[in-house]
Amino acid sequence: MISEHGDPLAPLGGQQSGGQNVYVYELARALSKLGVGVDVYTRWDSKKSDPVVRFAERAKVIRLKAGPQQFVSKDKFGPLMPEFVEKFLEYTRTSKTKYDLIHSHYYFSGWAGLQLKNILKVPLVETYHSLGLLKKRAMGERDTSPTERTAIEKLVMEKADKIIATSPSEKLSMISEYKPKNSDIVVVPCGVNLLRFKPIDKNKSRKKLGIPLNKKIVVFASKMERRKGGLTVVAVAKEIKKRWPAIYENLQIYMFSGDPRKERVGEKQEENFRHVLKDEIKKSGVKDKIILAHGIDQEKLHDYYCAANVVLMPSYYEPFGMVAIEAMASGTPVVASNVGGLKWVVEDGITGFRAEPKAADKFAKHVANILSDPALEKRLGENGIVKMRQNFSWNTVAEKALEIYKELIKQNIPVDKK
Repeated sequence: MISEHGDPLAPLGGQQSGGQNVYVYELARALSKLGVGVDVYTRWDSKKSDPVVRFAERAKVIRLKAGPQQFVSKDKFGPLMPEFVEKFLEYTRTSKTKYDLIHSHYYFSGWAGLQLKNILKVPLVETYHSLGLLKKRAMGERDTSPTERTAIEKLVMEKADKIIATSPSEKLSMISEYKPKNSDIVVVPCGVNLLRFKPIDKNKSRKKLGIPLNKKIVVFASKMERRKGGLTVVAVAKEIKKRWPAIYENLQIYMFSGDPRKERVGEKQEENFRHVLKDEIKKSGVKDKIILAHGIDQEKLHDYYCAANVVLMPSYYEPFGMVAIEAMASGTPVVASNVGGLKWVVEDGITGFRAEPKAADKFAKHVANILSDPALEKRLGENGIVKMRQNFSWNTVAEKALEIYKELIKQNIPVDKK
């Protein structure tokens, strides 16, 4: 696997540490359990981290020194990728390692995958994790993606042997927006670790975290990016204060967003938006109801999911929505944006509710509805548990991915498609 900025062992919450990191980590571990050897190549961005770390019986991360050993925005990886490819080839020659297939993640990794596909004569599978055209539409001028992103995405879409979309919505967007020629796209969803994210009694979770049992708890967890909808969360709190004062009285919102590593420097985009978010909370009149904290590890995040009455996910754009399936697997209803993969993952009125991005009044109504109706909260939560167990285990995802890998290896597809 190539995951150039998404180190599977990086702490979650930073500008470049989110769903992709979890996806790569969990898929590699699940494949390892199925007997597959997986090496995950990522850029070595810190002198404090080891170059090679095994994280499952047959899976390890290999960090390649491409560019400075410090944070570099993923949007500026272009000039570093030729060196990344060279270091990959150097490592495989030195270690005498050969691969049957490459699975790349994100568009610059896809570019590297194409070079290696041609050199090593092996099939290439690509998962995008987000699409540049859709992100640009959601963020407008605030989007920092390089101009070549869309061209790279379309090239990889046409030249890779298989594209894995994580939702039917993402597949449709690839076809309608990029209009690729000769692309082979299949839907394989993200998974959720059902051993980690499982229901725990709400009172037990709250006692563990020191949260009063009478509180109405809303949890928001994301990277520190504007598109994740943190400003909408603040607006939702304001709406609840105005329209449902009785609910507001016992309301507490936990926002976990941002890289937890104190020594981390250079993520200006993250730092700038944190200031914007803090200022908005300060002047909103709801400061006493919002706790803004850095990202936390998945074990503690699970505790908060279980302690919550609602998990709020008001993203402007979301290819899949890892937080949503983690929350539902934990038995907590989700109120999410009606975008991307969330339209598929969160069933409106069944496992939670959906609203249009930035529609704080609609989000607030759904949140208040759940907070005021314990029977509804219970029903939505139970439905979410069933859906996750039936469709979203990492073992199921890995088996589907492995079927794709085996078929491509068996076919021994030529380097250039005709």
